[in-house]
Amino acid sequence: MAEPNKNVPKNRGNEAEIKTATLEELLQDVPLYSPRLIYSLFTGPKDARFYLPAELRLHCAHENCEGVRRHEKVGQSDSFIASPYVHFFGSYKCTDCKITTKVFGVKAAYRAGQANSTTGTCVKIYQEPAFGHPIPKRLFKVIGEENRENFLQARRAIGRGLGIGAYAYYRRIVESTKFALVDSILEIARATRAPEAQIKLLEEAQTERQFSKGIDKLRDVSAIPAVLLIEGHNPLTLLHDLLSEGIHKLSDGECLKRAQEAEVILCETADRMQIALTERKAVKAALSSIMSRKS
Repeated sequence: MAEPNKNVPKNRGNEAEIKTATLEELLQDVPLYSPRLIYSLFTGPKDARFYLPAELRLHCAHENCEGVRRHEKVGQSDSFIASPYVHFFGSYKCTDCKITTKVFGVKAAYRAGQANSTTGTCVKIYQEPAFGHPIPKRLFKVIGEENRENFLQARRAIGRGLGIGAYAYYRRIVESTKFALVDSILEIARATRAPEAQIKLLEEAQTERQFSKGIDKLRDVSAIPAVLLIEGHNPLTLLHDLLSEGIHKLSDGECLKRAQEAEVILCETADRMQIALTERKAVKAALSSIMSRKS
């Protein structure tokens, strides 16, 4: 157990700039080295201990799961202090496959000037497997194999909380694949037998030499297949608007947030493209089977 009072870690950061979260949110959704203010974190104002959540909702990559699953805590280390922080490690096992395990390391400090409170600042310092959404199978076909390393570097930067670096990588990816993205959407439109007017509009955008002009043609949600809309929004315009600001105009925190959002949109778009093509293939197979019976 940690010593009270004199060894209680004190937060040294500027809390006005630190977002609040729960411990569950920190472990599930927040990159490494991104501090969060957590209320009622410690077990007491003079006892620098806290307990990791009993369960989390995390993605499981096991072939029998491949989705978000409940993970139960299977262990938590004793605390140790390396001034000015107290550290903990914990592990979680998927309750479905009962095979995959995830490990987290966190460090925390009492809220500055409030050693009599149980509120603390907490940061995730280790995560295995690495932080990040699962990579869709079709993603590298959409952005091109030549962007694989850029994408992986962007994920590493997000995982380390390096906002400017992550934002720069995603700008580079979208800038170099902007026309390929339109090509991929056109492929889906043709495969799903979209209206002729929609296909024609995509073909016109495809021939635009300036991407911004092509985007202007496609801003309306009716310009792309409905299956690719994300909550009713066009993914092309979402990406363009997210990454159009110059890096020098944004803080590192804003860059990190935009990079995370760009990753979500890119991965969701690739997922939707894969689903659309798979469903179309299943429909064609079913129709072929039905027609063969009739003949």
